[in-house]
Amino acid sequence: MFSKILVALDGSTEAEVGLPFALELAKRFDAAIVLLEVTPEPHIVAATVAESFGASGSVAAQDGTAVAAESVATAYLDAVRAKYGNPAWQLVVAGGKAADAIVTYAEEAEVDLIVIATHGRSGLKRLFIGSVADDVIRNGHTPVLAVHANASAR
Repeated sequence: MFSKILVALDGSTEAEVGLPFALELAKRFDAAIVLLEVTPEPHIVAATVAESFGASGSVAAQDGTAVAAESVATAYLDAVRAKYGNPAWQLVVAGGKAADAIVTYAEEAEVDLIVIATHGRSGLKRLFIGSVADDVIRNGHTPVLAVHANASAR
């Protein structure tokens, strides 16, 4: 039923709550696990006039920020993989809006299940921060296992 399971992580311990569920499903179905973290793409607010003529500045700083974010994400995913003792897990760092990147990767990589934690925000926090899990469920075509951040695998 499941041959490839994607676990969406955001660098928080709350997001890792889905890992035991994914691990159990992977064992039962002999499935591969992909750990995915999305880093936001930096945006150029304004380039200087000098940069228009080839000088370096904010554009180069933006590139450095993206490389640093990818490096931090990769180190985090590698630490998660080591913590759970599964060196065969695939690590993927994608850039962009989290929900869009998760849905796109899942479809392109032919993932059978997405496991994602819900942080349980409500009210104004949900209005302003939004819900990546909700967006993934609404916009994707891949089945989603949404695990509440306070859940525990039994």
